[in-house]
Amino acid sequence: MLSVTESGSDLTLLTWTCTIGGRATSEQAELAYRSLNEALVEHGTVPIQERVFGDLESAPAVARGRAQAVGTDSEAWAVPPTYIEGAPVAREGLAGIHVLAARADSSRVVTDSAGVFGRIADGPSARFLGLADVGRRAAGRLAAGPSEDTGATIDSAVALLEREGYSFRDVARTWFYLRDILDWYGPFNAVRNAAFQKLGLMGRNGHGAIPASTGIEGRNARGGWCTLDLIAAQGQPGARFEMQRLHNREQNEATEYGSAFARGMAVTLGDCRYFFVSGTASIDDHGATIHVGDFEAQTKHTLTAVSALLEGAGAALPDVRQATAFLKNPLDLRSFERIADRAGLSGVPMVTTVADVCRDDLLFEIDATAVVPLRRDGAGR
Repeated sequence: MLSVTESGSDLTLLTWTCTIGGRATSEQAELAYRSLNEALVEHGTVPIQERVFGDLESAPAVARGRAQAVGTDSEAWAVPPTYIEGAPVAREGLAGIHVLAARADSSRVVTDSAGVFGRIADGPSARFLGLADVGRRAAGRLAAGPSEDTGATIDSAVALLEREGYSFRDVARTWFYLRDILDWYGPFNAVRNAAFQKLGLMGRNGHGAIPASTGIEGRNARGGWCTLDLIAAQGQPGARFEMQRLHNREQNEATEYGSAFARGMAVTLGDCRYFFVSGTASIDDHGATIHVGDFEAQTKHTLTAVSALLEGAGAALPDVRQATAFLKNPLDLRSFERIADRAGLSGVPMVTTVADVCRDDLLFEIDATAVVPLRRDGAGR
């Protein structure tokens, strides 16, 4: 099933979710990508970020179906997608596909000698750069350890950004997917913290230029430890453009407990504001896990925290137009769906997967993107 949010501004959000159980087939993937491609053409957009969630055994079939649907020579789909082990609750098959697309007067792919890694798109309000699995760029030069992989991945992102005239200060959102996250989330944070400190992003008291982020369990088909996607943006001359770091009255800054990401990022593009909500779990205002062992209580607290973040910035849970839910235990799906419906997320385009969260005692995490049109005075709605 395909859901499309066309805001009338620069960005269009597309989410395809699987309604058929069992191992993914190339025919299934072909149908998904045909519908995605038709929506892109209809709205005059190009993809700048594409993430596929499914079991790793389904990756070859999805790749074949994608190629059959959009063609191996299609410039619009020239950037390889980031395929993440995000199995559906049935444990096999394809869970869904997220695409972030931009209206663009012009666009081009970002390449170097190691391959194709992203796209630049010149929209009405901003010049966007989307990078996909930049760890591929460093894969042949890595030492065996996860910390070295992470450092090389971030270095690759920095190099690609700088080559295209961006810096990490232009990055609104990152997605880190980590193999065996529970074994090395601490070392991952240490490497990311050091890299962001070196780049001058950390700041004090929640005022640094660090982006919103998701850091979650997710193997990749190439066997790397760390996968990184990101979205960067720079305003067009004379256009309404702003990036603003968000804070949450329900949760302290993640930097206070050693994790370098913002709770969220609001990006104003012309007559619309987009809210990129970081991966959020059942963390209190001191950074401690709460409701240990209670899935329903953790989920309710998490959605309350997301709601507080959005409300503090002029949005609400029903404004969410794209989300990914991560369940530690697939048997909790029905409970999650019931709680989400009561919270106002009924009908929200959402990919639900099974994955470990960054702490063993966390049972649920969600990330999201909300969209709110602006009035002429710049206020929401």
